Amino acid sequence: MSVKSLNQFEKARRSVKRAEIEKLVKDLVKIPSHREVPTMELEVAHFLHEFLQGEGIESKLRTVVKNRPNVIAVIKGSGDGKSLLLNGHTDTVPPYDMDIPPFTPKVDGGRLYGRGSLDMKGGLGAMAMTLVGFRRAKAKLEGDLYLAAVVGEELKSDGTEDIVVHGPRADMAIVGEPTGLEIQPSHRGLEWLDVHFYGKAAHGGQADKGVNAITMAAKFVRAVEEDLKPRLALRKSKYTLSATINLGVITGGQQPSSVADHCMIKLDRRWIPEEKVQQVFEEIYDIFDKLKREDPRFKAKLTRDPANMLTMTHVPNVVSTSHPLVKSLERSVRSVTGKPPKVTSFWGWTDAALLTHFAKMPTVVFGPGGAGAHARIEYVLTEDLVKCTHVYSQVALDICGASS
Repeated sequence: MSVKSLNQFEKARRSVKRAEIEKLVKDLVKIPSHREVPTMELEVAHFLHEFLQGEGIESKLRTVVKNRPNVIAVIKGSGDGKSLLLNGHTDTVPPYDMDIPPFTPKVDGGRLYGRGSLDMKGGLGAMAMTLVGFRRAKAKLEGDLYLAAVVGEELKSDGTEDIVVHGPRADMAIVGEPTGLEIQPSHRGLEWLDVHFYGKAAHGGQADKGVNAITMAAKFVRAVEEDLKPRLALRKSKYTLSATINLGVITGGQQPSSVADHCMIKLDRRWIPEEKVQQVFEEIYDIFDKLKREDPRFKAKLTRDPANMLTMTHVPNVVSTSHPLVKSLERSVRSVTGKPPKVTSFWGWTDAALLTHFAKMPTVVFGPGGAGAHARIEYVLTEDLVKCTHVYSQVALDICGASS
């Protein structure tokens, strides 16, 4: 970092206390913002918007879906530097049957517990406090620094699709999903697929007069497990983890004494940059063709799960490890942690892919560590919240430039 940037960073760092970062994340966790809440992300968006405005930061709410707004905040630069977008989602998965109070956050042993603490209100809070630090320190940037707190990442990525279409547009971006302080410029694409099997209903006492859709589904499962899954495991990528397929849900039939005339399997397919999305579908159709040849009564249909995607395909994310943003993160992580940075691939799917692919904003995933995303006990490491705030600050000064 230049002397000018280092001075600005030190002022920003000193202006934000660890307890304040923890408090903001706690306050975010306290507000339920999952799909089973009637207003979903509305309350947490209003809270964050008012918090930022209270710190003197330019912030606005922009409705994406009725009563579901993105929060868009900015610290404007002089116009002479590159711009950076910090992106995080305000929604979480539901609490399900958590073993801890989901919305009564507490800190214990360096861990902040609660639903969404890790995924990803921790990273979002660190991003918000980055802007707060700059504002309090009266830091001046050459390029614009944006924060987009978006809705719907756990569902259809409505909020980031809105960013892609309506802006703000930056030169590059960071998504603050939990990475354990590893720098992750790539991840696989994602398809949630529904496979419907159609049979012929009959009484269980005359089962030979029917065609059992559950039996068809069982044959499909066997073909996936014995043929497709092993081939995918061998399909390596230069950028990401291997391709995978997971059979997640199966439903079918009506009662024991009836031949099931319908069965459905929901599956998760992670596809690598070396594949095409058409290949994901074609390999399923190939199984259909094989099973049809073996039994002419076999009948199945493949569709996308409508809950998974709005309009933009959930493509893989690939940003070169030599990209200036990756290099900036490497320098910042080394400076803040005192350890060599790790550049790896994110295991899940994130909104980074939409920003990189459709908005042409090269986007890297980087956030705090912890455990239990979507699980019964979820926590984020409080030390990582502080470190992330400092890393985001250094990267912002590096990319946007410190102004006189």
